[in-house]
Amino acid sequence: MASFTFGTSDREFTPADPDRPAPERVTGRRTFIAGALALGASGLPGLKAHALTPTAAVDSAVSVSPAVSLPTVAPGAGPVTLLPPGTPVALLDAAAHPKFVQPLPNPLSPINRFMPTGPGPSSYTLQIREFSSHIGLVDAKGKPLTTVLWGYGTALQPPTSPARSFAVRSGASIQVSYVNQLLNGSGAPLPHRLPIDTTLMWANPGNLGGQAPVPLVAHRHGGGSIDSAVDGLPDAWATPDANRDGTPDFRGRLYSTPYVFNNNQEAGHLWFHDHALGVTRLNVSMGLTGNYLIRDANEDYLITRNMLPAPAYELPLVIQDRMFDATGKVYYPSSDTATYPNAPAITHLPEFFGDFILVNGVPWPKCEVEPRPYRLRLLNASDSRFYDLKFQRPNGSALPFHQVGTELGLMDAPVGLNHLILAPGERADLVINFAGLAQQTITVGNSANIPFPDGDPVDPLTAGKIMAFKVALPLNTTVPQSVLPVYLRPLLGLLPAPRTAGVPRRKLMLFEGTDPLGRLQTMLGTVNPAPGNPANPAFGTFFYSDPVTEYMSAGSTEIWELHNTTVDAHPIHLHLVDFRILSREPFTGTVVDKPMGPGGSTSGGYLTQIALPGPQRHAEPNEAGRKDTVITYPGEVTRILVSFARPGEYVWHCHILSHEDHEMMRRFIVT
Repeated sequence: MASFTFGTSDREFTPADPDRPAPERVTGRRTFIAGALALGASGLPGLKAHALTPTAAVDSAVSVSPAVSLPTVAPGAGPVTLLPPGTPVALLDAAAHPKFVQPLPNPLSPINRFMPTGPGPSSYTLQIREFSSHIGLVDAKGKPLTTVLWGYGTALQPPTSPARSFAVRSGASIQVSYVNQLLNGSGAPLPHRLPIDTTLMWANPGNLGGQAPVPLVAHRHGGGSIDSAVDGLPDAWATPDANRDGTPDFRGRLYSTPYVFNNNQEAGHLWFHDHALGVTRLNVSMGLTGNYLIRDANEDYLITRNMLPAPAYELPLVIQDRMFDATGKVYYPSSDTATYPNAPAITHLPEFFGDFILVNGVPWPKCEVEPRPYRLRLLNASDSRFYDLKFQRPNGSALPFHQVGTELGLMDAPVGLNHLILAPGERADLVINFAGLAQQTITVGNSANIPFPDGDPVDPLTAGKIMAFKVALPLNTTVPQSVLPVYLRPLLGLLPAPRTAGVPRRKLMLFEGTDPLGRLQTMLGTVNPAPGNPANPAFGTFFYSDPVTEYMSAGSTEIWELHNTTVDAHPIHLHLVDFRILSREPFTGTVVDKPMGPGGSTSGGYLTQIALPGPQRHAEPNEAGRKDTVITYPGEVTRILVSFARPGEYVWHCHILSHEDHEMMRRFIVT
């Protein structure tokens, strides 16, 4: 048994308490070793979206974005082949690439919305296909490059990346069928365009262990549904129907079709993305994401009374980081022999941080706006990158804004902010006022370290830039001014105050160990609630394939206490539930080794002797709404109040895609 602390070969953890001496610097990349853990995020700079002085309203009004198509089909680039492992790759220079040139597509423009395919006006069949597109990349001489992507399309609309959007009414059901059509011109399954590490637990269609066929499953991220069969779980994947017998050639154990979404929830910003077991990070990198927005009468009330910007002045912003080779091909690193000499030629890496920033599928776009407020629906759809976003005036000062909603609906009241931290999987509903800024350019910058929060500084020439708003359009004086109200839920009523008395608590843990090949492996597990939290085989870290440890009854409510024993922040997502964030608090503890797997070749652990020195702090003001993803900071226990509405099998996991693909995901069952 040993107490533990943060250790790293290339950085130190900054203590939360300035009066506490810094822990001894140690070697070994991002692992826990002997020492004391009592470090919380409360004292670290940049970890909070700092609230401004509350205001009752903001003088504002509402501009039409041009009808720019999302990246869609362009002349083909010919067949794409995988290079042999270890082949040097020339990368596109992100620092030198033009920025703030390409126009921003609006995913809510009519050309960027899905049209029903029938039968009936609420039925959609989405075909997942490969296509080539000019997304705005150019080579060193300014010549446009073509990028091969995967996208969701229909028989009526070609695929795009991100996908076209769903915008549906609360309580109005739709039916969606997803069809994997990753086939070549001869009808044979396409290989994956990115290298697959077959040493991970992955879908592995037909136990073929190769690049083809590609397993896919679309997960609608956020809120509720009829049952878990429509969730798009990692084991619900399917391959193309190459033998043309009317069903996918290979299917996961939870495969189901079609999906019926009843949309019985209030207005919110959901999204959908691929979630196939062990290859989520690769499938999403190829382009498989899209917006899914729900509307309701409460939102209508605010818009028609000019309390929120009208839909014409609403912009979803899907933010993703990517890498590209010199020809414009999507690049995903898969080798690090210096760090992992025992790993195979194609190997999983702990995180992915791209140097190109795409917004709505376009690198570093610009958006022309009127000098008035806009509603921005932000989504962090990146693999591992957190964003600390700031809207900057030409003189570098921050332009304040308001957050009005979280992932699953509007908050009780607007929250004034001067910057926003957004983790992978999180969404934020913002209103920003460009009034008084005519002919000025507002740039969106990012200052989040990689990994977050205590990693290396972001490159200001690449991922430190997101996009630009050019206040260049004339003010449309026929549009009434909009003014944010004090109260955002006139028809829905205030969000219920979280009630915690008598609610059972479930103690869980986040952990970093190593796998049999010596690679860093992120994992989830349980903590023994007995006094002293003694080690016991029924607790500690577990693999995804291990027996379920989280069982609960339909209609029950629990407090989940998430103990982050790692040196990084992790966004934890629970499928098909919404929750409220209660508090965060530093903790200390002792880790006991838990050998796992054949011959104990995987290093897991137990968390014991937990102590809570405090102080405890409540959720940030802009986290006060309904959530489905929560940031758990290193050295802290994060408490969430979760209700489990419907029976079924689900998963909870870190939404850093590279982590969930390498065992940081567990199943839970509601009966």
